[in-house]
Amino acid sequence: MKLQPPKGESQLIMEQIKSESLICRLFNRMILLRSLLICHVSLIVCLNSLSAQKISLESAVYQGVVWRHTPKLTTKTGEGISGQELGIRFQTLGRRDWQVWQRYPSLGGVFACFQLGENAHERAFGLLPWLNVPILRAAWFSAHFRIGTGLAWVTKPYDWWNNPGQNAIGSHWNNMTQFRLAAEARLSAHTRLLLGGSFTHFSNGGMSLPNYGINVLSGWVGATWSPKPLRKADFKAAGTSRKLGGRRLGGLLQGGFSAIQIATFDGPKYPVWSGSAAVLYRFNKLHRASFGLDYEQNKAIYAWGLHSTRFDDEAAARQGATRLALFLGEEFLFGDLGIQLQLGRYFGGKYNAFVPKSLYSKLSIRWYLPESIPTPVRPFLGATLKTHAFTAEYIAWNLGLAF
Repeated sequence: MKLQPPKGESQLIMEQIKSESLICRLFNRMILLRSLLICHVSLIVCLNSLSAQKISLESAVYQGVVWRHTPKLTTKTGEGISGQELGIRFQTLGRRDWQVWQRYPSLGGVFACFQLGENAHERAFGLLPWLNVPILRAAWFSAHFRIGTGLAWVTKPYDWWNNPGQNAIGSHWNNMTQFRLAAEARLSAHTRLLLGGSFTHFSNGGMSLPNYGINVLSGWVGATWSPKPLRKADFKAAGTSRKLGGRRLGGLLQGGFSAIQIATFDGPKYPVWSGSAAVLYRFNKLHRASFGLDYEQNKAIYAWGLHSTRFDDEAAARQGATRLALFLGEEFLFGDLGIQLQLGRYFGGKYNAFVPKSLYSKLSIRWYLPESIPTPVRPFLGATLKTHAFTAEYIAWNLGLAF
């Protein structure tokens, strides 16, 4: 039978946890700043190209359902919910070569509202910067894929007294991430009709339990209106080639920090320190693959496992709280902005205690130091959403170097 740690050791552990909690409280106050920074960086990317943009107003209405992605979810699912958005679109025209290589994507942002149910979490209001990548273009028809991530406010999260039966969202402030497919038809020189399907995710990344997240599957219809019509002559050609002229192999180093709760609702927050090292292979100036190693030290597992006697001592707790994984990633570059999709698998029998699943995924957004600033390496600042299946584990700040 495992024994509780002696009193003196427990006091040392509690002092360590209190010290780490100070860091986590500071990090908790940075949640809003982090989300606003993502919005701000996305806005900078838009503004950098405004002199060569055509501006449109865009609106859409959604009709969908909350997907029951885990049997632990008590929030109502399967019932119809609606949503609306109103925003602005900036159409790139080729002022920078990457815009031409990416087939003239559009950038923008929307204010969105989703009705999550009066007896559930009521409403979610979101500010969502996005990037819209063309898939197909024809004379009057086009198809696009849109990805966006930003900040959301949920009006009625879980509350022990006032809303104890709804466990999808545990805080007012959340991340909002959306993937959207669209078909677009030109009705006139100024107006276009849009329709398609979308996946919208609301989550606080484990910062406040419960956090099973809300996943909304929707169909939608919308329209855009532009004061000035787009013409073929507006689009510029690239001055350089997307093909690489130098080496294809490179590397990437990254460190990250997050804070999460574990096991107990309204409990303390613990830091998660992470690091990554990867080999990069550049297909061209827009696309590169990576293979590497992920490392994490999860202090939530350390503290919970030690105090619940799941670990015999601190050494065993540190080892069990260590996570090691190999991953494959694909990064897509849009000027100084990078979007990476990553799939990883844990390894090591002595590590990775209490991982929810053997596989995980990450969505990372990075803002790189502009190439116009000559340096041997490209520093970057970014944010990462990590999930097991469709349940978020954390949202992390990242700093790193690519070379």
